Amino acid sequence: MAILLRVIASLTWLGVLFLVFLLWRIARFYERSSGQRVYAWLFLVILALFLAGAAWYIFASPGFVGIPPADGFLCAGGILSVLGTFILTRAMMRRP
Repeated sequence: MAILLRVIASLTWLGVLFLVFLLWRIARFYERSSGQRVYAWLFLVILALFLAGAAWYIFASPGFVGIPPADGFLCAGGILSVLGTFILTRAMMRRP
C-alpha cells in the first residue's frame, strides 16, 4: 500500500511541477519578447521549493501530513507562486 501511495504522490507532484515549469517558460518568453521584467527566475525557485517538499513527503512519509520542514517548503512555494503569478498576470494584462 505504501508503494502505491508513493507512486500516486509522485505522479501528482510531477504534474504540479510540470505546470510550474510551463509558467516559467511563459514568463521567460514574455520577458524576452516584451523587454519587461517579470522575474521569470522566481518560478525556478518555486519549482525547487515544491520539488524539495514533495520529495521529502514521498520518501519520508507518503501520508502527506506532519513534517514541518516539508510543510515549510510547500508553504513558501505556494506563497511565492501567488506572488509570481500576480506579477506575471499584471504585466501581461496591462494595457499599452
